[in-house]
Amino acid sequence: MGGLALVVTVIFAVIAVASAAVLAIMLVARDRERERVARRDPLTQLGNRRKLAEVAERLLGDLDQMDGNGNHGPALLLVDLDGFKDVNDTLGHIAGDEVLVEVAQQLVAASGTDALVTRLGGDEFAVLIEGPINVSGASVRAKRILGALTLSEFRARGVSIDIRASIGVTVAPQDGRTLSDLLQHADIAMYQAKRERAGVATYDPAVDDHSTDRLETLAHLREAMLEDQLHIRYQPVIRAEDHTLTGFEALLRWQHPERGLLLPSEFIPLAERTSLIHALTRWVLLTAVRDATRWRQEGLEASVAVNISPMSLEFGLLGIVEEVLALHRWPAEALVLEITESAVTDNPETARAVVGALRDRGIQVSVDDFGAGFTSLSQLRGLPVHQLKIDRQFITALERSPSDDAVVTSIIELGHRLGLSIVAEGVESEATASRLVELECDDLQGFWFARPMVASEVLGWASEHAATRVPPRSMAAIAAETAAAASVAREATSTVADAVAGG
Repeated sequence: MGGLALVVTVIFAVIAVASAAVLAIMLVARDRERERVARRDPLTQLGNRRKLAEVAERLLGDLDQMDGNGNHGPALLLVDLDGFKDVNDTLGHIAGDEVLVEVAQQLVAASGTDALVTRLGGDEFAVLIEGPINVSGASVRAKRILGALTLSEFRARGVSIDIRASIGVTVAPQDGRTLSDLLQHADIAMYQAKRERAGVATYDPAVDDHSTDRLETLAHLREAMLEDQLHIRYQPVIRAEDHTLTGFEALLRWQHPERGLLLPSEFIPLAERTSLIHALTRWVLLTAVRDATRWRQEGLEASVAVNISPMSLEFGLLGIVEEVLALHRWPAEALVLEITESAVTDNPETARAVVGALRDRGIQVSVDDFGAGFTSLSQLRGLPVHQLKIDRQFITALERSPSDDAVVTSIIELGHRLGLSIVAEGVESEATASRLVELECDDLQGFWFARPMVASEVLGWASEHAATRVPPRSMAAIAAETAAAASVAREATSTVADAVAGG
């Protein structure tokens, strides 16, 4: 009897343990389902505000680590359906809900794989694009979404319904560093789109009656130039074919005493509304060339590139450049001035004359962020520039996106036919760098080589890069290495499994 009692006791103990385990699994599954439901809109099955907040917190948390001028980042589009109340009033709320589900499906299909679509409530949706993307690129995406909604046929209770929408566009960090700011500014842009019946509008602080930050920022910017709050960080430009260093791009930063590190996109647009932009351009040119002169004295010969605002691309710029070259005895051919597409399109006659004078002086001129705006290569035929920098939104996912690959291939081929050198910025992986080498891109720039650094770090980095530099590998070599590593991992897993089974 004692043995039987022991067996019964063991059986009950096993059942108890198993029941506890099943209960624990059920509780975990329940909690996970609750978490999932808490992040999901019950009608459309899209994410809700909580989901949007969580993803936005992750994307916006690394803004200070961005390279470039802060013109690229995550984008938030606020989509509001025009006149949707009429659908509810005419067909009833059940029919309206059916249409909202269809709209949600179209938004997901049109927004792209790098976007999170959420329903904020009612007929209002948010599209969070991971990026990096700039305002022009985000506007194009918004117009694509608007077109998809306009061309789609929505039906409820057998009635065909035309859907119109207004979309407000914001991009971090220039339009805000928090989700709250981006939503507020996207809302202002969306209502501007409604008022103007434009469909899509980007946030403009000038039309924001509630914005006082721009006035305070302008008031403090002039002081910042005198109180050493402005700094320049330098990112290397690398020759694609052999990975040798060719130059550095000067990237302006403002260490604001209250707001922390600000990127140019957060204060340059405000300075461009006043004459302060010219003083700021002069300060950056003088500082960048001064630093590069010190490196040259230490044996590092590299060009230095400075971004020029469209507002500064006027004949007064020629005098500033002459002052800088004379003061530091800097060779003209080692100075690169980067201009934007908008500088070319907004005032083509002045741009052509100024760029021509710079070229005659020996200055290199580059068109920055090419492909993000509306400039075509045909518009550049008579513009005496030397270089195109492909916008980073086409580079970041190059090896995973056939459409980006096609765009980049076209820009490189046509640019070379026009006698221009091509730089790709936003290179963040060896695979991307290798693909660009295959496409015969001339120079590369991005985190794969180095993050922007302060002037005192440049010589040390350059020395280490020269000592450890390795030639670029082909895509085939990278693929073979990846396959070999995967094979080793599979064999190791199989060996462990066999050992466990044998034990």
